[in-house]
Amino acid sequence: MPAAKKKPVKRYSAEEKKEILEFIANEGRGGQTKAVKKFKVTAATIAAWKRKDGISISSSGSGASSKELRTVEELATLIKEINATESKLDQLKKAYVKAKSKL
Repeated sequence: MPAAKKKPVKRYSAEEKKEILEFIANEGRGGQTKAVKKFKVTAATIAAWKRKDGISISSSGSGASSKELRTVEELATLIKEINATESKLDQLKKAYVKAKSKL
């Protein structure tokens, strides 16, 4: 009997993996299931990528949700921007006082 022909294995590029994992993170709850359907990749493959990248794959709810993590990241970005703006404002105030003293 001839051996059954195996289906060729799909290899995903780093960009494709990143896109799929970001899709899952942005979707939040149920994101992996949606990714399986949308990208035609198995849940086992996604779980392996998450393990390899050190991403938590537990769904116990003990960790923060992806929406909470995005909010924390946004807050951190805003704090950095506020600090940079305040620093620039301080520089402008000093330059103003210096220029005014020349009058």
